Amino acid sequence: GLLGTLFSGSGLGAVLLLALFALGVVLALRALARRRAVAPSQMRYAADLATQAVAAPLPAQGASVAPRAAAVPAGFDAAGFLRVAKLNFVKLQVANDVGELEEIREFTTREMFDELRRDVLARGSEVQRTDVVALNADLLEVATENNKHWASVRFSGMVRETPGTEPVGFEEVWNLVKPADGSSGWLLAGIQQMH
Repeated sequence: GLLGTLFSGSGLGAVLLLALFALGVVLALRALARRRAVAPSQMRYAADLATQAVAAPLPAQGASVAPRAAAVPAGFDAAGFLRVAKLNFVKLQVANDVGELEEIREFTTREMFDELRRDVLARGSEVQRTDVVALNADLLEVATENNKHWASVRFSGMVRETPGTEPVGFEEVWNLVKPADGSSGWLLAGIQQMH
């Protein structure tokens, strides 16, 4: 069937997988354009980064964000990984709010940092504050490809972007990458907005 062709490693499977990925990118970019034109109610840094899904290639095994059993290798400390991922989510949000570029650099790939830096510089002196009111994290997948470990984490919860207002819900998937040789830790490579 189609799934067998996609994941069998055949040339046709690779072409179909690339076509599906390209379609996903096009749909994500269209959604981003509509969202920015209508009502940007996502967390401020995340709305600006929705296009980064392009800069974060997903593992060839597929990284569907549809609810399913997590594809996590045996022995992987998912609870510890998610605990640190949640801490880093909050730290990155704070660093972005105050424009702390060196702190942002510690958490991101070069491409993601360049995008965030542009957004921070474009914001100028505009004050930004995002309170993370509730935060959930689900590990969707961990895979290894081309000497890199990839992990996809779905974050959801509630944030308040303006003091005194009601918090709003959000859901996004972060794609994290780490060299298989352990020469660095996990870095944010892309963000995909789910709502």
